Amino acid sequence: MLFAFSFLMMTGASIFAQNVVKTAKDSTTTTVTKTTVEPVKSEIKSADLPQPVKDLAVSFKSQGWDTAETAYVLKDAAGEVVFYTVSFKNTASGESKSINIDAKGNIVKQ
Repeated sequence: MLFAFSFLMMTGASIFAQNVVKTAKDSTTTTVTKTTVEPVKSEIKSADLPQPVKDLAVSFKSQGWDTAETAYVLKDAAGEVVFYTVSFKNTASGESKSINIDAKGNIVKQ
């Protein structure tokens, strides 16, 4: 009888120890929260655009599109330019549109 009682006590202690170890392992998990930082959009003068963007605007002008006096620059959290938003107006039809252009003068599709 003493043997059976000892066996039951050892089994109970073993199960308890396994649960404690499992709980300790589970409590060490780390949760990483990803935060997103919205880009910052600022108004600038069209005259202050980088030269490749101005060159593209000149090519649009030859097709009848005038550049608006103001444009917008979109910068990421690090302050790096993502793209410029330049507004154009068709001199013949009065139609207007905005185009996103990167600093190298390439049109950015969204």
